[in-house]
Amino acid sequence: MTKRYGDAAKGVDALGGVDLRIAAGDLVGIVGPSGSGKSTMLQMLGALDHPTSGRVLFDGTDLAAMGDAALTAVRRDEIGFVFQQFNLIPTLGAIDNVEVALVPAGAPAAERRERAAAALESVGLGHRSYHLPSELSGGEQQRVAIARALVGGPRVLLADEPTGNLDSATGEDVMELLSRLNGEDGHTVILVTHDESIASRMDRVVALRDGAVVHDVRPRRASAPFGP
Repeated sequence: MTKRYGDAAKGVDALGGVDLRIAAGDLVGIVGPSGSGKSTMLQMLGALDHPTSGRVLFDGTDLAAMGDAALTAVRRDEIGFVFQQFNLIPTLGAIDNVEVALVPAGAPAAERRERAAAALESVGLGHRSYHLPSELSGGEQQRVAIARALVGGPRVLLADEPTGNLDSATGEDVMELLSRLNGEDGHTVILVTHDESIASRMDRVVALRDGAVVHDVRPRRASAPFGP
């Protein structure tokens, strides 16, 4: 897989010839210096962009061959996104911030509220459902963001520097949560980080430099294939 920005003469390869297979239930850390291609990799895996050459397969289907409606369904139903910025709506309480993720799917209001409440409980914030983001700590806001990513029932959770805006102790709490979601609930978690202590907790570490994989430590435990 290659991703090139710009034309053939003056463009830049953000990813060059990457060949990567991720299995269901993996806990994967993607690491590397700034500009190494980490965020571009996550965009490819999350169906937010297409490679310039090569393919990204999800359950054997080439994402680039999907129509807009099918791609939207994959992003909505199969993949949850967590970012360094919490991206919460400041005027909405925690439960409403989670529930809003279900609106595009057209679920009934009562079902949306029930699922949002369950998602908040799963991240340990059921008791903070009606607090505004300004009334929550940074770690709690990130937990709300994780609940929002989970509420649609995705199999895959993509996290881009999810602890980047948190102190070390709070970041550790968030990592404990992601590890639990992976180990107990079976979510495939793919996490971009520059933090070596965070990366050391992953079952697999993929290191990028200049858009190429330079190191790939395999997971310690067996898992079923995710994609071909």
